[in-house]
Amino acid sequence: MASSTQRPKPTARAAGEKRANGSGSVRLRGRTWTARLSLGEAGRRTFSLPTCRTEQEADARLEVLSELAGRLLAAGQIVIGVPLLEQAAAREGTALRDVRLAIDQLCKGEARPRSSGDTTFAEFAERVLSGQLAEQYPLHVKPLRHPEQYRHKLNHVLGVLGPVPLTRFTVDHADRAVSILPAHLEASSRQGIAKVIHRILALATYPARIIANNPLPRGWVPKADNNKAKSSLYPDEDRRLMAAVDIPLSYRIYYGFLIREGMRADEAGRLEPSDLDLERGAIVLDENKTDDPRAWALSPDVVRALRVYFAMCAPKQRVFSRPSGLPLPGRDGAKTFRDHLRCAGIDRPELFETTESRLNIRLHDTRATFITIKLANGRTETWISDRTGHKSSSQIHHYKRAARKVAELGLGDFAPLDEAIPELRGKGRAVGGARLSGGAEAGAAGEGRFLGAAPPGQTPASADVPAASAADHEAAADGAALGPRWATPAPSAAAEQPEVIEMVSVSSTRPASARKYRQKNRSVTSGRRKWQRFS
Repeated sequence: MASSTQRPKPTARAAGEKRANGSGSVRLRGRTWTARLSLGEAGRRTFSLPTCRTEQEADARLEVLSELAGRLLAAGQIVIGVPLLEQAAAREGTALRDVRLAIDQLCKGEARPRSSGDTTFAEFAERVLSGQLAEQYPLHVKPLRHPEQYRHKLNHVLGVLGPVPLTRFTVDHADRAVSILPAHLEASSRQGIAKVIHRILALATYPARIIANNPLPRGWVPKADNNKAKSSLYPDEDRRLMAAVDIPLSYRIYYGFLIREGMRADEAGRLEPSDLDLERGAIVLDENKTDDPRAWALSPDVVRALRVYFAMCAPKQRVFSRPSGLPLPGRDGAKTFRDHLRCAGIDRPELFETTESRLNIRLHDTRATFITIKLANGRTETWISDRTGHKSSSQIHHYKRAARKVAELGLGDFAPLDEAIPELRGKGRAVGGARLSGGAEAGAAGEGRFLGAAPPGQTPASADVPAASAADHEAAADGAALGPRWATPAPSAAAEQPEVIEMVSVSSTRPASARKYRQKNRSVTSGRRKWQRFS
């Protein structure tokens, strides 16, 4: 079945007359419409129209192709412009607009595409990493928060995949790139590289619409072996780490915060002073890995420790920083963390060995330490996920076996941070700052009763259920308290005084009308009960 757009029908041509350059017809082949055009020195070409479902749509697309082909013929660029016509036949919307712009530049002499006319894998990956694709499609593509991590993974495969045009990309290209990865890479690293390749091709499919389908089949991304045992610290080892004065104080307060609050190391490394409200003992974390803003009440001992620490070392751009002023490491702090553990005299072999079934301890395992010890001391999954940001119960379930061991051994909970660090011990009363509100401390103490109390015979440590001290009820000292911009000032002494209420004597004698109404109501109720009994 063939049809032509509003052009002279073939029967109107004289015998032997050739079809004019730029003209053509459409034809249904199987279930796909195609367009055949005469392109001068490029000959007659057939273009697939995968987005057309009816003859009317095919005729409309033929008019677009004829118009673009006419411009390329007039500019003398038809030979190298054929690949652009192929893309124009298969694209719609914004993608078709991009092809029109490319043809405009080619006809004006402003650009001269390669012979294939296709975007390569490396070129499109750069659009993704640079944020250009997110600017072009803000509703479908989010800007990368850490593009350098993606760039590091792609560097392993760009030598093989970089020059491959996306329209010619096959699963064989991806298989070859993954097969020549360095042998020392772990299974999780190989999986991460494969995920980035798959993501780049998925974005090229939609919303960029450079290719019709992702050439990587479902299940191509390899499974990572997540069954390796992960290490965590015991409460007594945490106390030894906090007491090691040979380790810089800035590192110990950082480690202690991670172990007691369960944050990711890179999240804590990016904390700014405005994210903390030490007047009320709260933290707000709007930007994080999962894009799920969360806020929670800090442990009272952590609040007291931070107040003393900030009085000694005022925070600048970041809450936690090295003695040199640079931000503390996030993902790259594993080696330094292990060195500090050895410096503290912690030499448990399983913390420092990597085998086929176990990983050595990493800075990220401070989260595992937090979850394990808090589960062992009766904290609920909800309480834990508020701090860690875990999305499902299954993610926390992996730590329950280790938590049962800690509970059975009776290892207890973490020591209060302001008492575990020698430089901060006993200095809480001398540091200015408003006391923790009664509601925050009462909530911390009452949560054990209502949200999952400790098992029988096991009492939560003072880090979670602190006893009220005289320092906690002292008035605020002079000086501005550290807190976010949205924090409201504490009420004045006059505002805290109870309001005087006038006492009015009310007689217990009810009016006669009220007594009659109650007697009448009783008789009606009694009649209803009798009727229900007999019915």
